[in-house]
Amino acid sequence: MNNSNIDKLRLSYNIVPMSFNDDNDRQKVIEFIKKFFFQQEPLIMCIQLFKDVESVDKLQNHLFKTLDNGLTFKAVSSDGDLIGVITNEIIDRNNETRSNCSSNNKDQVGSLKFNEFMKLFQKIEQESNMFERYPDVNRVMDIKAVAVNEKFRGQGVCKALFYKCKELALENKCSMVRVDCSSYFSASAAEKLGFQCIYSLNYEEYKNEKDEVIFNSLPPHKQFKVYVISIEKFFDAD
Repeated sequence: MNNSNIDKLRLSYNIVPMSFNDDNDRQKVIEFIKKFFFQQEPLIMCIQLFKDVESVDKLQNHLFKTLDNGLTFKAVSSDGDLIGVITNEIIDRNNETRSNCSSNNKDQVGSLKFNEFMKLFQKIEQESNMFERYPDVNRVMDIKAVAVNEKFRGQGVCKALFYKCKELALENKCSMVRVDCSSYFSASAAEKLGFQCIYSLNYEEYKNEKDEVIFNSLPPHKQFKVYVISIEKFFDAD
């Protein structure tokens, strides 16, 4: 999707790749994700991870590992303003390790809140069993983060970014698209596009060894959900 017109405000924008050879462009994308994703992500908010600088840095660096893989795209308004970002990663059956659920020993030193995130992601990855559920699927386009400037939400920007992910999946011979949703709103967006929920975890049921709820998220964010959609069905949703 190269250009989209939104009737509500006559918003015009282009979906373009992030220029990973341009440090200034890369930094703008990073700052955008920090503002419109990390500062509003419900799990980060409920455990107040933003108060632990070391954990914040490690979690952000974990996501930003994939920024230079050529699969990060931006929604840019006709005025040149950055209004949306989507970051993606290819998961291959023969190499299932994903950057959001793998960590080295150096990362795990200290940063207790970061470690809580990693344990959650590892549990979700193990229990969702994507490749076991779909034995004929070998490559999946994984949506790692979608962020839209709140001033432009509800105007089709998120949908356009999702559709760009679909195009990337086709170009990279991925037969399925996956998105993990910690937010009620991101889950609703996925469902509207025809994604199917294959796994859910109630936050109130996820507890530590002391039987304490770790992620006591406020309503309406009550579940972590994993969604997938086949490329064929994604096209049917057009």
